[in-house]
Amino acid sequence: MRKVIVDTDTGVDDALALMLLAADPEVEILAVVSVFGNTTGERAADNARYVLDTCGRTDVPVYRGADVPLIQELRMNPGIHGEDGFGNTGLRPAQPVDPEPVGIDVVLDLVDRHEGEIDYLALGPQTNLAAALETRPDLLQRLRSTTIVGTLGPALYHDTAPWEDRRFRVSRDPNVSFDIDAARIVAAHEGDVTWCGPYVTRQALVPEDFFLDIASSTGFAPAQLITAISRDYAGFYSRSYPQPEGRRVMGINDSMAVASLLFPELVTGAVMRPLETFLDQETGDRYLAGVHPVKDETRPIQRVVFDMDFDGVLERIGEVLRRPLPWR
Repeated sequence: MRKVIVDTDTGVDDALALMLLAADPEVEILAVVSVFGNTTGERAADNARYVLDTCGRTDVPVYRGADVPLIQELRMNPGIHGEDGFGNTGLRPAQPVDPEPVGIDVVLDLVDRHEGEIDYLALGPQTNLAAALETRPDLLQRLRSTTIVGTLGPALYHDTAPWEDRRFRVSRDPNVSFDIDAARIVAAHEGDVTWCGPYVTRQALVPEDFFLDIASSTGFAPAQLITAISRDYAGFYSRSYPQPEGRRVMGINDSMAVASLLFPELVTGAVMRPLETFLDQETGDRYLAGVHPVKDETRPIQRVVFDMDFDGVLERIGEVLRRPLPWR
């Protein structure tokens, strides 16, 4: 049984990622911890609770984590996921999550009790993880693994920096840029860490009809929830990445990262790199990317994914959404 902690700013793609985990009989979700990002920390927690309840997973505990970055000013993504992270649907769980921000303490306690057994999934800004590292600098080494949605990608050629390689250059990486200090802290610590950023996930644009067809043919609540909360989300992606014949699409960023953990055979490209921050001169944002190690490298070397079997990921998502409840 795989033990996981999910650290999430629960928006649309986070909801789908949570479903992949909630449906897997070989996964034990020890805790879900909220973080700001796609929406407020409060809404992220309540959204996670709503998703889990919809999937019949009332057994999984949800805790409030960080509501603000470590140092920089708070920024969020209301134009993508809606003010509530759920496409402005106003959906709320029957029982809101306790507002006490105990998430980081819960993480530290769980790691003490299950040292070397936990896979940590950071689907939003890395603020909770960085705060925990400030208390326990060896935290990443005490986890079985850490998988993070973020970074602009790795350097593949010695004469090209990753941010100069147009294959990996994307317009934004909010999970890192919303709290660059947290990302820098995580990148500076030793551990089994995998980064799966937007240069991978932006390749994974799914036709909205994929979800609509499953929801209409099965009538199952999880698929219906995804279609309900993703209308504006699909609109954003369709405007940002125009498709032939006006076909509407949506991103599945966080599901790609979850799939890289649950189905490692779907990772078709990854390299080991130290990570470095850099300034985007156009936007003023700071980002993180994998760079070539130097002679006598002293920085931590972490895994950076740059390609995945997208069709394989989509196949597994379809299997989950077509699966009748209960999932336990």
